Amino acid sequence: MNSGSLVIYKGKAALISAVSKDKIEIRTQDGENRSVRMKDVELLHPGPVTALNFPEMPNVEWQELQELADGCSFSFAEFTELAFGNTSPAAAWWTWNILKEGLYFTGSVESGVTLQDPEKTAEMLKKNQEKENKKKLRDELIARIKNNSVTPDDFKFLREIEAVGNGESESSSLMKELGIEAAPNKAHTLLCRLGVWQELYDPWPARLGVDIEMPQAQLAELPGEEREDLTSETAYAIDDASSNDPDDAIAFKNGLLYVHVADPSAVVIPGSEADDEASWRGESSYLPEIESPMLPPAAVERFGLGLKSTSPAMTFVIRIDDNGTPQLEKMFLSTVHVERHSYESAAEQLMDTPEFTAMRNALDRFKQMRTENGALFIKLPEVKTSMQNDEIIIKPCPVTPERELVANAMLCAGAAVAAFMDKEGIPFPYVTQAAPDIDLSTLSDSLADMFELRRNCAAGITGVVAGKHSGLGLIPYSRVTSPLRRYADLLAHQQIRRYLKGEPLLELEYIAKRLTRADEAGSLRHKLEKYANEYFLLHYLKRHPEWQGRGTVVEKQGDRLTVLIPEFAYCSKSRFNGHLNRGDEVELLYNDSDPVELKLHLQVKKLQENA
Repeated sequence: MNSGSLVIYKGKAALISAVSKDKIEIRTQDGENRSVRMKDVELLHPGPVTALNFPEMPNVEWQELQELADGCSFSFAEFTELAFGNTSPAAAWWTWNILKEGLYFTGSVESGVTLQDPEKTAEMLKKNQEKENKKKLRDELIARIKNNSVTPDDFKFLREIEAVGNGESESSSLMKELGIEAAPNKAHTLLCRLGVWQELYDPWPARLGVDIEMPQAQLAELPGEEREDLTSETAYAIDDASSNDPDDAIAFKNGLLYVHVADPSAVVIPGSEADDEASWRGESSYLPEIESPMLPPAAVERFGLGLKSTSPAMTFVIRIDDNGTPQLEKMFLSTVHVERHSYESAAEQLMDTPEFTAMRNALDRFKQMRTENGALFIKLPEVKTSMQNDEIIIKPCPVTPERELVANAMLCAGAAVAAFMDKEGIPFPYVTQAAPDIDLSTLSDSLADMFELRRNCAAGITGVVAGKHSGLGLIPYSRVTSPLRRYADLLAHQQIRRYLKGEPLLELEYIAKRLTRADEAGSLRHKLEKYANEYFLLHYLKRHPEWQGRGTVVEKQGDRLTVLIPEFAYCSKSRFNGHLNRGDEVELLYNDSDPVELKLHLQVKKLQENA
């Protein structure tokens, strides 16, 4: 090998620029200068070669050349001459590539050249044609994507992009070929543009890995067991008009509060298929576009209170003493007659009746007791977002006397049962919450102060140790009124049922493990609901660009504002260069929203009274 020789180095052409005793210096096609050993390169042509920019390979009728060379063998140089009519460095380079491909001829510089097996040539030609056809189809697909003209037949090829949009994959060869970053938001935008995803497709369940499909577990038949017949009296299930899973009802007689709760624990026994599935879900999810129940639909059909003329229930009878302390008088399995009401119909038909007046008076004492125990009453707006015939509906959920009465009745039941189970030393799920690290005496009922209070409240902890729930002002407290919707409530019912029937109790360790699993799943579902509600709110605003409203500055850092919009129970981040204080009310004008990016742009204007 001499300076100027053409060699092959790691499958590419290289030019020898210098030769020493132990090493040779080469320049590769990429323009790199490298020092390598003699054995690292293969001599292709003695040269002299001054450049590596070879022209395109000339057309050669290789099949004719196959026939001509049938039964013959050639040296590398002879074959180069036969194929290209010369032995130039370029011709040697083309020959090397032909042999590397091995389609018509095979061999090397050192071993010479022979005819490739015709059957193998035919097989390789077939594969090459298939490859070319596949590339052609791929190129056509890429063109249709770029031109926004994909067909339904193309959708199966776009599933890899859907996987990126759903957060199930971090790569897509199609997106790479299109020059688009393989990010969920980029995939989402592309899929909507192509019509693969509809405008309101919600990717958040898949991105967070939350199963929103209907539970599939089979439920056993209702066991034949003794229940107290309370069907001669009417109890009332009061909820939002859109509620489909009524799991609690209330009544009041002889100075006692009756809280009847759906009894799915009758068939969802610990360790059953339905119980395991519920524990992995943690709780039901209520997304704008779909409800994802914790238990199979049959559970609501069988146990939802008021869905049939009578319902199996677990009943808690509570006496609220003069100091507002709830005492559990008794608890038992029952059969009840329940009348369903919305909050609106309850306000019109129930609240002024003697029964509800007495109930309200008792629960007012309970609320006063909670207040004296330091309960926090955080007054912030709430809304419910739903879909009706492709229309996004955002409705306020105001705190009305009816809502407050039902909420206090449920808290009363949880407090009374928790106190009883704690006193009896029965392993049980409790909910505790640490007091907020903030001076409550400095706070008013303003939206800004309520926002600050909520931000300083620690999350409630579900566990097996009884303690104070500072936010509710209850010691101890447990949730027992939503076993159709929350696993901790269902687990509580499973233990209560065992206690009532004199069966072996669930052990503390079992309860703790189940609570941990369900709490993690429930937290993820809360996160899902937050993202989904924000996503649909931004779609709502995109559909209503004329929107304008008011908000309150609840946080301010320089020109950065956090503005609470009561109409949507939503906090928006904005900038404002003028003078504003925390607590100021501002006028808001819609500029733009991007649901895919979860971004909202509002124009903030100072109200005249704040000037």
